[in-house]
Amino acid sequence: MIWGTLRKLWTQTDGAVAPTVALSMVGLIAAGGLAFDYARLVTMDTELQQAADQAALAAATQLDRSDNAITNATAAVSVSGSNQLALNLTRFSNDSVGRSVSVTLTFCEEFDDSIATNAAACTETTDPNDSRFVIATTALRTANYAFTPIVGLMSGTAQAHAVAGVESSICNVAPLLVCTPSDDFPTEADVGRGIILKTAGGNAWAPGNYGFLDFGNGNPAVINALLGNGLNGCQATDDNETEPGNKNATDAINTRMDVYAGTQKNEASKCTPSTGASCPAENTRKDMTLQMTFEIRVDSSAAAPTPPACGSPEGGNVNSGGKTSYTADFAQHGPARQFGRDSCHYTGTCPVNGGAQNFGDKAWDRDGYLAANHPGIDASAVAAALGGGATASTLTRYQVYQWEIANKATGKLDPRQIGAVTQDPPDTKGSNTTYKFYKQCSFSQPRFATAASAAAKDRRVLPIVAANCDELKGKGTAFEDYIILRAFDIFLTEPSLQRSAAQTGIAGATLGTDDKEIYGEVIGPAKPVGGGNGFQYYTRARPYLIR
Repeated sequence: MIWGTLRKLWTQTDGAVAPTVALSMVGLIAAGGLAFDYARLVTMDTELQQAADQAALAAATQLDRSDNAITNATAAVSVSGSNQLALNLTRFSNDSVGRSVSVTLTFCEEFDDSIATNAAACTETTDPNDSRFVIATTALRTANYAFTPIVGLMSGTAQAHAVAGVESSICNVAPLLVCTPSDDFPTEADVGRGIILKTAGGNAWAPGNYGFLDFGNGNPAVINALLGNGLNGCQATDDNETEPGNKNATDAINTRMDVYAGTQKNEASKCTPSTGASCPAENTRKDMTLQMTFEIRVDSSAAAPTPPACGSPEGGNVNSGGKTSYTADFAQHGPARQFGRDSCHYTGTCPVNGGAQNFGDKAWDRDGYLAANHPGIDASAVAAALGGGATASTLTRYQVYQWEIANKATGKLDPRQIGAVTQDPPDTKGSNTTYKFYKQCSFSQPRFATAASAAAKDRRVLPIVAANCDELKGKGTAFEDYIILRAFDIFLTEPSLQRSAAQTGIAGATLGTDDKEIYGEVIGPAKPVGGGNGFQYYTRARPYLIR
């Protein structure tokens, strides 16, 4: 029995592979552990690369060449709160450093993608005005292995890099660039401030100097854009150039106030109300008049006739009811009060910015304007009618302009006689006497063309480009000589005309105006037709990954 059992045990083959299996388990567990831990490492690497990509893109969105560009880009990926554009977390590192992934940013003036290494490809800069590209580098993170230590591997590390830039364009603006006193212009405090946009003198560009943006096809394209609504499509900001202004441009801008003269004499016939191109605004108030002539021949025994009111239709017969006519062009006439300038711009007492006094202080003759154009109504009454926080001391020209349009039905934009009626000596021949009367008439609604439709941007609201011109001398290239900051709206308060101090009609004025100047009141950041935010309408920026 015993011997039989021993013999059977000796010949038994069940479990013969157990030793082999036992020996192979070490390798199997090691392979499984390696797969598990490698997957963890690879996933952590993916996390870090995504973190680097998103951090680079978030930082690139802030590279607008302003003085705060680097500060804003760094804050976008590192400062917690509502301004943080990227929050980077790792779920697969277990190195006790925490979930957050710290990112280091390096800024580049140029980046040569043909060079393999980031450090060699990047022309590093710390100047926010020159920063065009950003390299995001994550901190080195560790994945401590769970099973691989069986075969002697304890941990793996990973780090990620990404490079991004930003493509930006300027869109749908009048091709005018104005130098600003600060990179954050216009702020809320600038709303209502008057600006004299002056052509630059030689190589000196100061705040308030303006130039033309070249959207292609040179000066004719600039003039056509100023006659239209400035809808020039989009152009990459890096491709743009500017040069000082010229008088042809102010002739084009004057058409927005129903002044068709100089190089734009025939533009009234091209007015397209649906788009506003070559058309005047609905409210064209200005310090210009048309002379009305009324000629009538009556029986010498009749009483002297009375001429009709300004705005009476042209035509008629001298011998039957009289004939009315108007001069063909507006002429400057100071007593016809316009919205005008900040008072300090008439006396040379405005604040000095960059060696120039082109930016005013928001103090304009509100009561004088209202007394001349709306007798019996003062700034307090207009402010109360407007509401919305408007006050007599803060009332802007643009607000008064809008109030006039809103109250057009009650005569706020009706033609007005300026000054007294004049006449030639009566001319008596036989039994008839001919009388000829003259009136200076101001017109605050279009005379020579149809007003632009409500679907077009208000023709007296001009979207122009704010720029940092610190390095600009004469003609320049964007981001080499000047930095495009943003688009903003100005209200055109007056036509560009040559006026002596006396011709301004402003008591105490010691300074006149120049026909190459453009005067406007700051409204604020540019808005499209119908209001709303101008984001991605006037300027467009798209961050992109390079590697």
